[in-house]
Amino acid sequence: MTDKIRPIEKPVEKQQQCHVILAGNLVAKPEIRYRANPVVPVAEFVVATNQSWFDKKTNSFKDWTSYHSCHFEGHDVEKHFLYADKGQLLLIHGALATSNKRKKDFIQVESLSVMGKGIHQGINQLICNATLVSEIKLVTTENNISLAEFSVTINEPGFVESDHHFKGQKITRLVHLWGKSAEFFANKASLNEQILIEGTVSYLSTNKKQHLIEAKKVIICPAS
Repeated sequence: MTDKIRPIEKPVEKQQQCHVILAGNLVAKPEIRYRANPVVPVAEFVVATNQSWFDKKTNSFKDWTSYHSCHFEGHDVEKHFLYADKGQLLLIHGALATSNKRKKDFIQVESLSVMGKGIHQGINQLICNATLVSEIKLVTTENNISLAEFSVTINEPGFVESDHHFKGQKITRLVHLWGKSAEFFANKASLNEQILIEGTVSYLSTNKKQHLIEAKKVIICPAS
């Protein structure tokens, strides 16, 4: 009698976290639709986040507005959006997501709060752990600033204990890191290393439907 050969199990890929915090204004009144079996309210909307910085060349402040496509579903949709209107301030917690069918990146919303109108400044924060999956391209800009460009994957677990129907997704994003931090990262990081990223959600200049992570800090994680 011979023992049966047991199949070799594939290693389980570790899940990674991605947290996006946005505070910005509704670009238009959200439209609520309903998905059947079971009936679930769904809302897709755009939030504008504004930020200002001081331009030393012109000796003046400049504004920059980012527009974030968001997807929110579950029984909280009606509670928050039945009376929401254009210009209202939203505080959003969610994750990066991609629609392969529509070839579009968006923010999958886990929770939100609807507040008043009139704010000009916004909040745009991202924290995630990810895997470095490309070579790092290090260039010097016209202003003699170093820029590191690379791609990461994030294996998101989805939302726990919610009815928002986000089961998780493995996504790929392009990342930009500037200055001395870019030079250090390009010299020290290796392919497939685990990294922590703190930054903001931005968009490619050539395709406003695709996310770009503007990193403020990147930490190379120790091997587990």
